[in-house]
Amino acid sequence: MNKIIIMYEDYDRESNMSLYDYIDCTYRHATPIMVCHVTEEEYSTMQKQLKSGCLNERLPRIASREEIGYNKFRYFITYDKQNNNLLVSDYNKPNKIGSYTIDSEGIHYDEKGYQITNHPVASRMWRAERKVYTTETYEDVIKYYTLKQDKDYQIRQKEKELIELLGSNCKTCNTECCGGQREKGCDRWSHIIRYKE
Repeated sequence: MNKIIIMYEDYDRESNMSLYDYIDCTYRHATPIMVCHVTEEEYSTMQKQLKSGCLNERLPRIASREEIGYNKFRYFITYDKQNNNLLVSDYNKPNKIGSYTIDSEGIHYDEKGYQITNHPVASRMWRAERKVYTTETYEDVIKYYTLKQDKDYQIRQKEKELIELLGSNCKTCNTECCGGQREKGCDRWSHIIRYKE
């Protein structure tokens, strides 16, 4: 689903941005967020609430889950300011040990990692500027970032192979240059390609 509901400090709104684009954007700007999972039915209820001005959880007289209309406690992604990464937790197993983190290099599994709800220190320190509701699940997020990481790795490997192939076949500078060798007198386009580890 390419829609999310965002609770800002003073107002709520639905966005047509995908959850993954939004996460990437907020991560780049180090914006504290808390992502919560809701079912399709709960999401529809929330859309109706937005038409009346705000989500029910903002209303002081409404306290129970039935009155709110959705479960606001299925936290599964939050920004960890201390480590500059995103902690991904399994909302169905809030006390398990072992969690995923997402950073600029991809997704990683920490066997000793805590869930958002059972972290001994950080759970009391995290304060999200924005709360995001999505129908994406914990499993969807893990799958997306794992596939993305694998795809990025494959692209880097293909780039490296291409640069090595072009460099080893250069007849202009008579060397096996593999990118960035313009200073040796070779101005072929293939030698301007730079491989990034």
